[in-house]
Amino acid sequence: MTDLIKSRIPDLAACGALAAFGLAAIWIGSGYPIGSINRMGAGFFPIAASIIVVVLAVAAAVETLLSEPVSQPFKLRPVIFISVGIFVWARLIDSVGLIPATFALILLSGLAKPPFRPVSLIISAAVLCAAGYLVFM
Repeated sequence: MTDLIKSRIPDLAACGALAAFGLAAIWIGSGYPIGSINRMGAGFFPIAASIIVVVLAVAAAVETLLSEPVSQPFKLRPVIFISVGIFVWARLIDSVGLIPATFALILLSGLAKPPFRPVSLIISAAVLCAAGYLVFM
């Protein structure tokens, strides 16, 4: 295996995992009626969104192979804060609801990368929570 490919294995693995997730979602969505553009069935949106995910994963893999290799040290801070944010969201969603749980997720995930910018983080959280409210109201 060439050094060029070896240095990109983590990125290519992520692209492969994303493509596999998309293909699995296409397979699951194919069990639902697709319908037509005028009368969309339950499987139409999941399949369409999954096709987009697979295409983007393939495009990311091609870009990874064609770009210059970049050496970046592994950083534990983003893994910890994003994982804690997802865990907190999962624990809060049933007890306090979508808006506070999503707000907590965004605030905790915002700590993953310094510098901490509280104003922009609160604005982002408010906008995303409002969007979630509008979608699920």
